[in-house]
Amino acid sequence: MQAATIHGGVFIGADAARRSRSVPRQLPQAPRHFTDRTDNLAALDHLLEPAAPSLAVVTGPAGVGKTSLALRWLHKHRDNWPDGQLYVDLRGHLSEDPVSPSTVLSQFLRALGVSTGEIPAELAEQAALYRTVIADQRIAVLCDNALSAAQVRPLRPASEAAVCLVTSRWHLSSLLLDGAALVPLAPLDTDSAVELLGQIAGQDRIAGDRMAARNMVTAGGCFPLSVAVGAALLLTRPEWTLASVAARLTAIHSAGPDEEVSMNASLDHSYAALPEAAASLYRRLGLHPGTVLSKQVAQAVAATAPAVDDVDGCLAALVDANLLTAPDPERFRFHDVIHQHARGRAESDETGEQRLESVQRIIDSYLSCANAADQVLYPQRRRPPVEYAYAVSAHPDFPDGAAALAWFDRERENLLAAQRLAAQSGIDGATWQLADAMWALFIYLRYHDDWISTHELGVAGAARCGHRLAESRMRTGLGIALRDAGRPGDALRAFTAALALRREIGDRRGEGLVLHNIGITHRRMGDWDTARSVLKSALSVREESGDSRGVARVHGTLGEVDSLVGQHESALAHLTRAREALSNTQDPYEALTERLLGEAHLRSGDLRAAHTHLAAALEVLRHTGEVFETGAIHEAFGVLAEREHDTASARTHYARAEAVYTRLSAGRDAHRIAKRLRHLDSAIGE
Repeated sequence: MQAATIHGGVFIGADAARRSRSVPRQLPQAPRHFTDRTDNLAALDHLLEPAAPSLAVVTGPAGVGKTSLALRWLHKHRDNWPDGQLYVDLRGHLSEDPVSPSTVLSQFLRALGVSTGEIPAELAEQAALYRTVIADQRIAVLCDNALSAAQVRPLRPASEAAVCLVTSRWHLSSLLLDGAALVPLAPLDTDSAVELLGQIAGQDRIAGDRMAARNMVTAGGCFPLSVAVGAALLLTRPEWTLASVAARLTAIHSAGPDEEVSMNASLDHSYAALPEAAASLYRRLGLHPGTVLSKQVAQAVAATAPAVDDVDGCLAALVDANLLTAPDPERFRFHDVIHQHARGRAESDETGEQRLESVQRIIDSYLSCANAADQVLYPQRRRPPVEYAYAVSAHPDFPDGAAALAWFDRERENLLAAQRLAAQSGIDGATWQLADAMWALFIYLRYHDDWISTHELGVAGAARCGHRLAESRMRTGLGIALRDAGRPGDALRAFTAALALRREIGDRRGEGLVLHNIGITHRRMGDWDTARSVLKSALSVREESGDSRGVARVHGTLGEVDSLVGQHESALAHLTRAREALSNTQDPYEALTERLLGEAHLRSGDLRAAHTHLAAALEVLRHTGEVFETGAIHEAFGVLAEREHDTASARTHYARAEAVYTRLSAGRDAHRIAKRLRHLDSAIGE
């Protein structure tokens, strides 16, 4: 074993790599207050029986407690699923903006330890990989707020030891044809609703006037959400009697029996009881495009004129009123019904100018944070000056790239939603700037569908505001995303349009960048002659424009092409020039160049030199943290060890590469490594 070349943990074999991953525990907290539902819990218990269906649909109207029931049951039986629990909010209540199965599968695969680069771009391939990864695993999946059966089917585990719960306002009848169990949920009976009210507001207070308590819960239809909102009124207004609250709720619900009207009436009453500052923050937060938001976003919208000063106090008031929950001190969550109510209050109680300002402040908050994270992860990247509608004075502190990348991954759905909100609101500058700011997110985590969709929106936004440089950047990024997703023809069309724009505005440096990417695309397609011709043009343009870093990168790509076709002397000359230019610069491409040199020496037969350069590449990455490249270097070390007939070392390096690719969801790369490991096994068997 060449232990001197290994950094971090040593993994022996693919199984060991899989065992080393962290087990996903994504379920939100179980509800603190819960009552009754004995029959519904018993219905779910049938899923644990042998030969029982592994899929159940918990269905019922908004606010009836579907998610609470699912979480209560899953947490109660969590020991049944030692291999993990996965969770996703499919946003089915937003029929115009549900989450796509492809987006969810990418998230799930990464959580299960599949590296970003290994995740296929196509839904069918993602689903196949998902089934493979969790085959025979004891795992639970909660698909919350589903809109349709089509959303759910690719997410259902195939393992007989797994279980999938789906919550939805609809029956999703076609899932019943797939063998799903249907668990319909009705409002609580009156006694259970009173019990829930007592759990939240205090049993002593309820015991003093049980008739008023019964009137209070029946006024809200005995919906758990309505009971919780009414209980919060009692807690935040200790001077109010139970009878007075019951009378108020009975009066506002007397207009009609419609469930949605009834729920909104309860929320209107809670909203009216809020202090003015808290009410103002509540309705402005309703304009946020998602149901989960950070304290920083709350601070941003609080600055909308007239400003809300005590943001912490207002957030606490909203949590006390059960209008928000706080999963942690810095993050807050709306129930989807309450979120819609808050948005409605913004529509009625805020002026158009105030709503637009709040939306712009939300967008600018995400743009500021994304730019800060991108700067930490990719400091060498050249960027146009950022333009904000409202100055952003604070953003999270990112001490290192790991923290920045964790923020990107946690806020990815909100960033995508913020960009869609910008596009829908006609805020074209922010639309393309958000796509640009998410560059490091996509380079590192490879969410191909999101990468493509954000840059398509970015192209349209930049074109509408006539920003030719921005449009060319968006088209270049789109081309790279398409190329990475296995669509080289579409990538070349995007690059061709980007190249025309660069030439139109006289951006020679940018022209060299696009030509370089066109050359890389032809190299990926195996068209060596075209790749070399285009890369030489890129080299000339980059030399002319004084882009020394770009020149070094083109030499690196030319060296790789020459090495692949057996022109070893020319390859080493190009790669040596690239290495000399990038050495000791902490540039991400420094490690790549060292690896390419190692691979070139390996192809030429100089195994000692190959070892030296691959070891140097790993040494660079100890400082830069380029994790995906670490996997590529260990893969090259594995090939080198095979050439040296050192099977044990080859297996160790391949397993390390597989672990890195898996962690980053690099599906195609992980499959390649798995094939290499199988080849080693078959060779040993012979």
